[in-house]
Amino acid sequence: MRVLLWIAGVLAVLWGGYWFVGSTAVERGTAQWFEDQAALGLTAEREDISVSGFPSRFDLTVTKPHFADPATGWGWRAPFAQVLSMTWKPWHVIAALPNDQLIEGPGEAIALTSSRMMASLRLSPTTDLPLQEVVIEGHDVLAKSDLGWTVGTKSLVLALGPDAADPLAQRLGLRITDLTPNPAFAALVPDLGDRISTVQLDATLTLSAALDRHMAETQPRLTAVTLTNLRAEWGALKLTAKGQVDRGPDGFAVGQIDFRVENWRNIPALIVALGLVRPEMGATITRGVETLARAGGNPDVLDLPLIFADGRMVLGPLPLGAAPRMD
Repeated sequence: MRVLLWIAGVLAVLWGGYWFVGSTAVERGTAQWFEDQAALGLTAEREDISVSGFPSRFDLTVTKPHFADPATGWGWRAPFAQVLSMTWKPWHVIAALPNDQLIEGPGEAIALTSSRMMASLRLSPTTDLPLQEVVIEGHDVLAKSDLGWTVGTKSLVLALGPDAADPLAQRLGLRITDLTPNPAFAALVPDLGDRISTVQLDATLTLSAALDRHMAETQPRLTAVTLTNLRAEWGALKLTAKGQVDRGPDGFAVGQIDFRVENWRNIPALIVALGLVRPEMGATITRGVETLARAGGNPDVLDLPLIFADGRMVLGPLPLGAAPRMD
């Protein structure tokens, strides 16, 4: 029995030493990261850095963090930010954010509130530390701008993880429930109601290099997007889409996304509400879209291809301008 107690005591001391060394490394590494960002010309401020959770966790807390990019005018600040991990698997970390945050933009400040907002990052415990999963989750999220607009959602979940069929591909999933657009905007299309009940996205992102610890050197860039399913429901309006877009030799997107819109008759009013066309053009757009729907065989269903070619974008017969670059 004494031998067992002695062994347990030695193990406890060793584990305590491991936690102390690990927590010190986390705290110093975080402080160094802030200094490195400041050296790059970014704003990286905090009031305090601490690590708790002995003996089973490394719970890093940064109080009053403030990050900003003076070149773009964007920034973020919050009362605190936490990064949590178990001592026995530091390759899996969870970030917990406060219920109140502030996003700073050029000439604008956006207050972000939620009942819960967390993120999880899991790496594979191998030499290259490849990404295994990223999950971002928010509940009762409301963004309120000092310019007067608001956008909210009951829940939001975004997930990214490797595609087993391709080492350079990542599967992307997004689900938003009860998305509430700005009331002033929703009032312009009253037939649709005050909320978008569902937004769901499933896609595969193909990259030029793997997402692992070598990212700073390899600098992965997007080479293709395969849209397996996009679905949105706003009142009677239902939109689905699928297709693929690749990076062309000149860096511009090349490919096609096929959209299907059921009960499309609110689309002209929506386009006007978005400010894409003048209000007096609404009737003309309605007649044109109706002709396209009838040509497809079902006057209540509109099928439109979004085509990327020769550096341009075309939605059905409508030119939309330059195609996006995939650099």
